[in-house]
Amino acid sequence: MDKSQLRTVAAQLAHPNGELGVDVSSKMNDTNAFITARTIEALSPKLGEFIVELGPGNGLLSCGLVRTIGSEGRYLGIEVSSDMANVAEKTLCDSSDAHIRIHAGDCHDALVDTASIDGLMAVNVLYFVADLDGLLAQIRPWFRAGGRCVFGIRPEGTLKSLCFHEFGYHIRTVEEIEKTLRKHGFNDISLTYYDEGEGALGDITFPNGSIIIKALV
Repeated sequence: MDKSQLRTVAAQLAHPNGELGVDVSSKMNDTNAFITARTIEALSPKLGEFIVELGPGNGLLSCGLVRTIGSEGRYLGIEVSSDMANVAEKTLCDSSDAHIRIHAGDCHDALVDTASIDGLMAVNVLYFVADLDGLLAQIRPWFRAGGRCVFGIRPEGTLKSLCFHEFGYHIRTVEEIEKTLRKHGFNDISLTYYDEGEGALGDITFPNGSIIIKALV
């Protein structure tokens, strides 16, 4: 790929939109199925809980989650792409009778009551957050006591092997993420690494892996 193509891929990964965004989100589901499943496992959603997801994309990988929380459960997906938000709302509402709401925008203008959520998850989202400190300051008051926060990320080496990482990506070490979590009152932080072998995105191959970061409130 030339730089123009790489820039387009990076932009679509951050904010899928239009016909190309639909195609990219479908491919992302294939690439992200494993890391999303491990993130949901770590989150361990339960019947009747209120769960927030940052960046659900088209929602397909979260269908099992919304079925788990059941009809008394609540799910809020916060998705910056309005195209993906529309698709996610239909996909998730069709798959579960949980109380599902999709917010088209970012977490800074999402309406979430203080001490109301049981868990929050985000997969492959932190790279697109310029201000991690600001993000954690925003979401921390949302949690009930005992709440769980789980981030699924790729290893630093994986991200740097992808040629488009230079276009708007914010690559952070796990130590930096952990330090910022602790600053905002998250504790009992655990890190789990999974080696996924070789990954592929179109004609790009890369050493793939998942890091699951779990923190409690």
